[in-house]
Amino acid sequence: MININVLILSRVLSNGEAVSEYCKNLSEYLLDRGDNVFLVGFNDGSEFDAKEGAQVKKVDVNFEAENIYDWAMIMNNEMKRVSREVFEQEGFDLVHVNDWVCLPSGITVSNFLDKPLVVTLHSTENERGFQAQHSAVISDMEWKGGYEANRIIVNKEDTKNSLLFDLEVPEQKIDVINPFSPTWQEETRNIYLDEVNS
Repeated sequence: MININVLILSRVLSNGEAVSEYCKNLSEYLLDRGDNVFLVGFNDGSEFDAKEGAQVKKVDVNFEAENIYDWAMIMNNEMKRVSREVFEQEGFDLVHVNDWVCLPSGITVSNFLDKPLVVTLHSTENERGFQAQHSAVISDMEWKGGYEANRIIVNKEDTKNSLLFDLEVPEQKIDVINPFSPTWQEETRNIYLDEVNS
């Protein structure tokens, strides 16, 4: 069996938070198959009970921001720093980013290290209503993620359609994987293997 080393980036890593639980469940599956998993997220002070063997890195953001966009850009600088440290100390084969908040660091790390980039968009800004102060630039960032990613995972057809018609992402990059299906972790790992071995 081929083993892979995966860097997973998420806004937060917190018990009970939806994207955090997605990352936790995926990491458990990967670890059970002998893969190495590095989870990086913002240190919001909350508990995160990852499976033994997962390496969890929480980044501190020591600056105030006036809005979520500015805060995300500051956090991404720290995520890039921590991702580089993980690579220098442990190495990884692939970067998996969750949502727009982590796209800047994921894209930079992937390009700089020439590693495949997998992105899970749990929703798009268009789906969320496009009403926030920085909605246009967030949507542009999602477009950039679609452009840079080797593969994009979405949880439902509505998100796929938003990528296709709102952001003009090529359909061949998009995989619809329901995170409540019994095979979702296996399908995700198969995408990793395809990209690492291509």
